[in-house]
Amino acid sequence: MVCLLAAAGLVLSLARLGFLAGFEGLHGLRDPDTWRSLYLGMKFDLRLAAILVMPAWLLLLAGNPRPDVPTWRERLAPWVLATTLVVYVVMVLVAMVDDRAARPFLVGFLLLVAVYRLGTPGHGLSSRSGRWIWASFAAFLIAMVTFGYLVDAGSYGYIHTRLNGTLLMFLDNAGTSLRMMWESYPFGRLALALLLLTTASLWGLRILTRELRGLQLTPWARRTGNALFTLFLVVLMWAKWSAYPLRWSEAFEAKQSFHAHLALNPILFFLETRQDMDGGFDLEQVKATQPELAAYFGIPVQADDQGLPTLRRHQEPRTLVQGHPNIVLIQLESLAGFKTGVLGNPLNPTPCLDELAAKGIFFDRFHVAMENTSRSMFATLFGIPDVSSVQNATRNPLLLDQHSALGVFDEYRKSYFLGGSANWAQMRGILKNNFKDLKLYEEGFFKGPKVDVWGVCDADLLLEAQAVLEQEQAPYWAYIQTSGNHPPFTIPSHLKDFRQERKSAAELERAGFVDNEEFNAVRLMDYSLRKFFERAEKSPGFANTVYVLWADHGIPRGLVDKRFGDLALGVHHIPCVIYAPHLLKPQRVSTIGTQMDLLPTLASILGHPLEHQTLGKDLLDPAWAGKAAAFTFTTFRRPARVGLIQGGWYVNIEPDGRSVLYRLDEPTPKDHSSEEPDRARSMTRLGQGFHQWSKFLLSHNKPIGRQP
Repeated sequence: MVCLLAAAGLVLSLARLGFLAGFEGLHGLRDPDTWRSLYLGMKFDLRLAAILVMPAWLLLLAGNPRPDVPTWRERLAPWVLATTLVVYVVMVLVAMVDDRAARPFLVGFLLLVAVYRLGTPGHGLSSRSGRWIWASFAAFLIAMVTFGYLVDAGSYGYIHTRLNGTLLMFLDNAGTSLRMMWESYPFGRLALALLLLTTASLWGLRILTRELRGLQLTPWARRTGNALFTLFLVVLMWAKWSAYPLRWSEAFEAKQSFHAHLALNPILFFLETRQDMDGGFDLEQVKATQPELAAYFGIPVQADDQGLPTLRRHQEPRTLVQGHPNIVLIQLESLAGFKTGVLGNPLNPTPCLDELAAKGIFFDRFHVAMENTSRSMFATLFGIPDVSSVQNATRNPLLLDQHSALGVFDEYRKSYFLGGSANWAQMRGILKNNFKDLKLYEEGFFKGPKVDVWGVCDADLLLEAQAVLEQEQAPYWAYIQTSGNHPPFTIPSHLKDFRQERKSAAELERAGFVDNEEFNAVRLMDYSLRKFFERAEKSPGFANTVYVLWADHGIPRGLVDKRFGDLALGVHHIPCVIYAPHLLKPQRVSTIGTQMDLLPTLASILGHPLEHQTLGKDLLDPAWAGKAAAFTFTTFRRPARVGLIQGGWYVNIEPDGRSVLYRLDEPTPKDHSSEEPDRARSMTRLGQGFHQWSKFLLSHNKPIGRQP
């Protein structure tokens, strides 16, 4: 079986070298980045090889007919074997897009393996049915893999994209697509190549499995060897010494597009991207709601060079800071506004954040669109609420290229700090692809101890990030993502000067905390900020640095205000502070803001004109004081409910288009649609417009300088 695994890995690696030779030439081997891509590709290839070999390892037996086995078991054996193989294939297909949904199939597969090995002894290649089933299964797998590689070569040669799930869209017009392929490709030679390669592979497989003889080992040694080889296959599938497995996003760290494609395995890439990841958009609805969005942003209804609707516009800065100050962006995990002192929490859990808000620009009506970290980061970085219906936009390799307002700071040095792995939610790919030369500091870099699944604690993360930034050449921007305010709410034992506080159940409930663990986790986040700023204030660069602090999202846990159901404000209302005591005067801004506004506002403050086309705005522009709105979205409900906050009103819109208009100052929600029909109608249309345009912009926000 080791030979079978090695042969599969070798063949897949040769295919990768063939891709390199065919599309760049072997002279590319002189480039160190090529070798890195080949190394990543080898790990993907070994993952696929392990997936292909696993059923044979668990089920392929030489077999030896036994007279003591009842006839009914002999007749049942081929059916059990065939069913087990089918369940394995289904399990792999499901797991590639939803590992949770695949768990029942995994349980079923393991049970069937046990039934076959223990309940049908003697069945295997020695029986006619066993040979036929294994030959058919092998032929199917080899033909499919070979076909996939041939299609991949054609895809890259034609549109410079590896085999991926979007190619399935051509099945919507199968006749036209087939005719195009027939006229564009040498079908006869490709079919012959498929036949020859499949036949040659089957011939080689037959030689490798001609005699299945195990080593002469003691029972204990055999069981140990079997367990170790099974573990080895699992390790190859995981492919990374980390809490997260190897993911396709790591390929997109490459500086050149070809090297990213070289690292991908086309079969795995196709299986992982074959679902509709962006939820799709209705172009007619996008066009229908464009007048509302255009009026909201104060621009004409317009189309781009391809005839598609666009919100592209120019933003002049309202400069408050001259020169090129450093920028430190600190994302606070799950910090709902109602859990902070500055927004009224009676237990005063965030004295450091409250102090920063008092000395900085504090936005007291700031919101996020949804409750999910990666979706929130996408909205912050690119100005688009991630309303994807299947998987988060960061996980979709087809949505990697995005325009960001951070692009106006492109000459800055760039860094991203996370206490865990940047592989979570495939964030590595979206960050490295859009922010070139970005330095990632993640698990394995930090000296502090790993305290839980999220890596090092926030205090160590922030202090070690500050130590790095003190050595960085200005100007720079840094994105520091905290994660400690999240179950399991670990309080690190090595932080000797952090003292936990205990409150009564009644006090916690009134303040919106479910228990003392959560309360102290918020206090620990604030403690971490205190430690960070105590050090930062002593550094030479502090006086010329702008700090931006905001939460990735709120949380329904411990809600005090339970109005509006799954669009409750506690999920969406968060604190946001821009702090630069040597550069900016304190002020409190009550204009309704969203995470999409963060970077456009920052660009304006620092004096940078901005070309953008998404849903953010400059919150310090007085023109927004009366009309600014915040879009909300139910992350975990499908079809989604959406909402829009504007002034003192909040409209909630059902999936079928029905809407309810509420006043935010009423403790008991009441529908005011009949009393305010014009307001209800305009807010509903604007909310629907935000929703439709969010879907559309996910795939129509290419970097402006690189658009066709």
